[in-house]
Amino acid sequence: MNEASTRAPRLPLNLQLRYRSVGAARWHEGRVENISRSGVLFRATDLVDVDVQVEITVLLPVRPSASAIVCRGRIVRTVLPGGSERRPGLAATISRYRFRRDKDGA
Repeated sequence: MNEASTRAPRLPLNLQLRYRSVGAARWHEGRVENISRSGVLFRATDLVDVDVQVEITVLLPVRPSASAIVCRGRIVRTVLPGGSERRPGLAATISRYRFRRDKDGA
């Protein structure tokens, strides 16, 4: 079996997200390119080094239920810009997540 056939199915999405290194005060903006049960690929202007632990908040357009998915993970690779995409990409694992409702705050 090759790697492509063992990877989790990916769901292409175009959702806004915020991300930061664990413990950092400043959030950065990005857009989800695709997501699976094991990770997320997103485009951003501010890169994070591979192996750095990150917090990611994916903003959901659904109301009044969960307003975001808050994740913890680790950057596993970077993706160079290409084609029509001018921003580099970051691939992160998702080690845990929770749904955040509006009343939970940021």
